[in-house]
Amino acid sequence: MVKENPLVSIIIPTYNYGRYLYGAIESCLRQSWDNLEVIVIDDGSTDGTAEMVKSIGDPRVLYHHQENQGVSAARNRGLKEAKGDFVVLLDADDRLTGDSIEVRLALMLQDGDIDFVTSTTFSMDDAGRTSFHPDEALKDMVSTGFTEALLLKRIPHATCAVLMRADHARKFEFATDLDNGEDLLFFAKIFFERKGCFLSRPTAAAYSHPDSLRHNIENLKRQGTGLVEAIFDDPYFGGKLEHIRKPFAANRCVELFRRFYRSGDLKLAREYYRKALSLEPSRIFKIDYLFKFIRTWF
Repeated sequence: MVKENPLVSIIIPTYNYGRYLYGAIESCLRQSWDNLEVIVIDDGSTDGTAEMVKSIGDPRVLYHHQENQGVSAARNRGLKEAKGDFVVLLDADDRLTGDSIEVRLALMLQDGDIDFVTSTTFSMDDAGRTSFHPDEALKDMVSTGFTEALLLKRIPHATCAVLMRADHARKFEFATDLDNGEDLLFFAKIFFERKGCFLSRPTAAAYSHPDSLRHNIENLKRQGTGLVEAIFDDPYFGGKLEHIRKPFAANRCVELFRRFYRSGDLKLAREYYRKALSLEPSRIFKIDYLFKFIRTWF
């Protein structure tokens, strides 16, 4: 039975992100829903993160330190430490909107069968300015088919946009052997054949900055298309996603092409563009990507 005033756990993993972390924590403490705990998992930071967090002085902020093990291990630790009935995973450089918890939680309290609520997000720049470009085709909806929508990019996704029932979230862990896309595998399981809700209004702001972009490129080089096998060969899905393996793999190759093109690694970019075409030849009619591929030779 759901409590009248349930506790919400907000888990923030961090590694040397002290310069962003304060803003993330502040966005949690300013929530219109105040029965919450903010669990900071410090994954071996050396930048004074511990002192900054402890100086906040709010008893709802709980600090845990561990040796550096990576973001997935930090998130898993947070899920174990969480005492809440509901849980959100917030990256240290992201922010929640002021009513983020209250809006999503209301839907789950109204319908006890809804296991998660996800939404769109604002984009945030270095100055903290937010922007949002709504997709008129996206509407609020309740469904049990969000795994396919997630993997085929029919709905936008950000880790901070998902509020989950804690007892459901604790059934799973983030894969510590994945360098990139570990959140997709985790949320594919969270969403799989479970009733959820999508909101077309933003409930969080996701921040992208040069440090994270450079780090992600190195991870992508190591991992390549390994995420495809990690998701579709996972026994949890029982082969029920096999019909979307090829389009997902093609999307992944196009994404890798785009990332490596932007980073200037044109040889790798060409390699993944060719792989995308081998999976789905019709991709050649995406003129923007075709022109980019041609430019890699000049």
